[in-house]
Amino acid sequence: MQLEKNIKFDGSKEELTKVFDLYKLSVLDAQCFKGGIINTSFCLKIGDGSKLVLRVYQNGDKSNDAIENELNFMDEMRISGVPVPSIIANIFDKKLTVFKDSADREWRAIVMVFAEGRHLEPTDFEIIPEFATYQAKMHLVSSGLSKNSESSNFKAMVDWMDKEFNETKSKELTKEIFGKIEGIYSDLKRNIELNFDDILSLPCGDVHLDYDSDNILVDDDKIKAILDFDDVSNQPFILDTANSIWWWLFKNKKEDYEKILNSYFESYRKIRDITEKEYKFLNLFLRMRNLTLICLLYVNISGEVNYAEVKKGLILDIFLSALCLHR
Repeated sequence: MQLEKNIKFDGSKEELTKVFDLYKLSVLDAQCFKGGIINTSFCLKIGDGSKLVLRVYQNGDKSNDAIENELNFMDEMRISGVPVPSIIANIFDKKLTVFKDSADREWRAIVMVFAEGRHLEPTDFEIIPEFATYQAKMHLVSSGLSKNSESSNFKAMVDWMDKEFNETKSKELTKEIFGKIEGIYSDLKRNIELNFDDILSLPCGDVHLDYDSDNILVDDDKIKAILDFDDVSNQPFILDTANSIWWWLFKNKKEDYEKILNSYFESYRKIRDITEKEYKFLNLFLRMRNLTLICLLYVNISGEVNYAEVKKGLILDIFLSALCLHR
């Protein structure tokens, strides 16, 4: 069956009950989590007092194989001691459930154990060592998987940056701000073109790509759960590192940058060594993340342009351009 493209699940109580039956679940209450941009998730209160999470994937966004790869990756991480919620099998002993709604549309869903805790905050500096340790462990485990010996899908990250930049052209940006964004974009494109083959030769494997903030639950200054592996993709490990570090830098003040970077890399290197070649591309990947997300979050989907956050990203790019770390 052809899946309708990019449609979010908004099921009725009866449709949800059909899904619960596929797991033999006695559900007392189901509350939809707010804020999901792509997928729809529900917190399920079960008759025995426990909680589970039902995630229904957006239609047409990912293939079944891609979701299965995501679930297998989660299993590998959990087996290796990374705090990832367990996936519950359905009555057919499958982790991925396919069902139809009342309109005969096909959906894919998973059920996982509910994780307690609060979301990571930018001021949780004391958690950075554990944060870095788990990311290094995920990279180390991923590097040992035979299927990750192939070259990365880095082009997908470039395509995403292209898409977000091009979309800003139709927004009501001031000439000055757009000129600065365009200048950064052009510089990044030149660097990517010049170094594309070297980038494809970087150590790579399946990575989280969105390992920060809402996807990490903490309690008592400890990471309790790592969530949302929806973006798992074969990418350079240092790119995944850059994506995560960007969040810490963007959300904090410049006087904290050195503390953040030192704390992160000191802990990461205890688990996995970083090559000089990887360090070479750290600032490029940080700048890509910075440009892509300021375009996405503060220009393209924000309704009105958030000039304060865009300017913050432009100032951060100056720091990132000059950043040069070594082994």
